[in-house]
Formats: sequence, C-alpha cells, structure tokens
Amino acid sequence: MSLIAADGTRKYLSAGERQRFLTSIPVLEEPVAETYCELLFWTGCRPSEALALTAAQVDREDGTIILCTSKKRGAEKGRHFRQVPVPGAFIERLRSVHNLEAGQSQLWRFSRSTAWRLVNRVMRAARLTGIKASAKGLRHSYGVNAALAAVPETRIKKWLGHASLTTTEIYLDMAGPEDRALAERMW
Repeated sequence: MSLIAADGTRKYLSAGERQRFLTSIPVLEEPVAETYCELLFWTGCRPSEALALTAAQVDREDGTIILCTSKKRGAEKGRHFRQVPVPGAFIERLRSVHNLEAGQSQLWRFSRSTAWRLVNRVMRAARLTGIKASAKGLRHSYGVNAALAAVPETRIKKWLGHASLTTTEIYLDMAGPEDRALAERMW
C-alpha cells in the first residue's frame, strides 16, 4: 500500500486541506450529520466503524471514543475495540447533539451510502477533488497528521486499528509539503 496513487497524486489530505474539510462541515446544516463527519476527522476511523458507534462507546470521563475495529475476521470479528482520544470540545458536541445517556443506541441511523454522500458534500464544499477527497483520504490524512506530530508509531497503529506496524509505516512515507515540514524541523 502507498499514499501515492499510480498517477502520482496524493491519497491523503494535506494539513491545509484537512483544515478546509473541518471548516466546511457546517455546509451540512444538520448537527447529526455534522458530528458524523467530525468523528471521521478526529479519529481517522472507517465509515462503517463510525456508523456502528453507540452512545455507550463515548467515554466522556476519559475523553475517548471506543471503536469496534471493522477489519477483524473470524473469532476476533466484533470483539476488537480501540480507544481513540478526541478533544473535549468534540465530546461535549456529541453530548449536546446525541442522547449519550441512552447507552446502547447508535448515534447515526443512516446508511453507508448516505454517509458517503455527506462526506462527499463536505469535500466539494472544501473544494477537494480526486482520490484524496473521500473518507479514506481523510483516514490517511489522520495517519499522516499523527506522524508529522511525532506521535509514536505504536499509538498510530492502535488508534487506526492496524494489525501490524508494517501497515502503519505507510504514514511515515509522506511527500510534498509534509516532507518539507520534516526537513525544516531538521534544518
């Protein structure tokens, strides 16, 4: 796997594009839809992991989101959870928009295709196009952003739900402005 497509384009959002996505979320004009896109931004989770999230998996005390990793197979399927820290303001936003006291109720009751349309709408509002303008591009940008912030690889691996560090290492293979930022830190 690579963060660069066969045609040489990035599969992830740059820091500026990532910020444009976040600031474009209000185009959805519906708090429940907005929090879905915010969750993808703050956790780097897969769309299906976000859609499966219940109120009980928002740990308000620890400030974490507990995600069920969707890539596990066999006996591990549906039994492998990971905690991802998120800003306190986002936890508060989830509390104010969703009924977190309800416990097991899912936070979002829309289909994967609706979820895809929501992300696509925000990407268009942020003027983002191409392979990077997707939930997967947002997930990749989360990993790149974490690597640039010098988050240890083992934390990135845990937060993204990877089975091996080999998968996580792709986020250390960034190009363009990210490479320059790292070089400037060295200079």
